[in-house]
Amino acid sequence: MQTKSNSVLILTGMHRSGTSFTTSLLQNAGLDIGQRLIAAGNGNVKGFFENVDFVRFHEAVLRSQNLDEIGWTLEDNIPVKEPYLQQAQEIVCRNSQATIWGWKDPRTALFLDFWAELLPEAKFLFIYRSPWEVVDSLYRRGDEIFVKHPELAVKLWIHYNQKLLNFIDKFPDQCLLVSVYSIVNHTAKFIELINAKFDLNLKTPASNIYERSLLYTQTTDIYRPTLIAYHFPQAINIYLKLNSKESLPGHSPDESLLEQIKTAPDQTWAFQDWIHIRHLEKKVKSLRSELKKRVKVI
Repeated sequence: MQTKSNSVLILTGMHRSGTSFTTSLLQNAGLDIGQRLIAAGNGNVKGFFENVDFVRFHEAVLRSQNLDEIGWTLEDNIPVKEPYLQQAQEIVCRNSQATIWGWKDPRTALFLDFWAELLPEAKFLFIYRSPWEVVDSLYRRGDEIFVKHPELAVKLWIHYNQKLLNFIDKFPDQCLLVSVYSIVNHTAKFIELINAKFDLNLKTPASNIYERSLLYTQTTDIYRPTLIAYHFPQAINIYLKLNSKESLPGHSPDESLLEQIKTAPDQTWAFQDWIHIRHLEKKVKSLRSELKKRVKVI
């Protein structure tokens, strides 16, 4: 569908994996991601860098199959019915005016085969992050579904990233797989890699468009990785495979952490969490009491 004069770069990855940060860099480097973008919100104070057209399209297709529109689903094959095919074609026509254009949406990972068929010349950039950091980020964001089903966060990480790996195996020449850690620490090399692999001409992004503090990490905490490894060993296997296939290989900051993962969670860890939660509850209760007193005074 695209002409020889333009190139399309599709960015995706599991939610909370650094896709917004990566897209902000690429937009600054010369990638046209559209004018109508999703506004900044909870969890992304700098913005989501998501084109409204593609986000609304994915949401509508998910709803048509009675699935969660955010993408909290473990469905393997989600059909895109005929009316939505025409809509997708129209969306592409509206957004493919620039020489280098593309979009970012984590939900794209659920529709990779659909977009590859519609845009056979498309290039795909996949971003990944460790399962424990993604899970921690989802918990901190506070989505209600994870309060009721906390294990779903790990299952979704497995589902999304397995889809990336499966697609890479089918279309290796059209894909780049990069960890968010490599992008943060080797931004210039990351841009060079994209230009070389996909024959693009992106420039080096400005160094002041990203606040490193916003990428919150807990790589020194061995408890969470061990908990995931014990209950979901598949997640660790997938993470190791992602690391082995990364297009910009280097020393991941959590490689030593992987070596420290224990065979089973330590007994004291669960009790530490238990007492920590109770202390927080006590602190919240105290703060609420203090707030009521101050309101009465006012």
